[in-house]
Amino acid sequence: MNTRFSNKYQIAIGTSCMKNKVLVLGISAAIALGSCTGSADNKNENGPHGMPRPGTVVATMQETVLDDTLNHTKCTVKVIADSLIERGVYDVEAGYGPNSASGKFTMPKGGEDLIPILRKGNMPCSFIIGFKVAKDTTFYDYFEVICTRTATRMEYIKGYTF
Repeated sequence: MNTRFSNKYQIAIGTSCMKNKVLVLGISAAIALGSCTGSADNKNENGPHGMPRPGTVVATMQETVLDDTLNHTKCTVKVIADSLIERGVYDVEAGYGPNSASGKFTMPKGGEDLIPILRKGNMPCSFIIGFKVAKDTTFYDYFEVICTRTATRMEYIKGYTF
């Protein structure tokens, strides 16, 4: 008797779930296509003088940890504009699987208006935060984030003054 009830329940739910899945899939596709704008078009996230608004994610990067194929662990780094963005202060959020760490860095003196750029480092789960100067294609290394299974390290690697 319970078997028949559960089968009927599954069939009844199955048809409505299929409609719900199609509806959710359609809505998700519309949201994804609607939010595909380039950073140049995203003027709502910038405050005065082209500076990002506090809380805006400026750069993000993710890498799969090759040593942990069982759990499919990923290491991630986000650079977020801090409430002191006019002084060039940014928050850094790093994660290695379920572990997380946070820190801050300040752009070089005289370069407070520079926007950080995130690049992959030389080691596994290492990331370099740097910047480019106007009319120059050189990437300037500035701050490094290294994530391991046991620790996350964030440190300045070079100093600049403008």
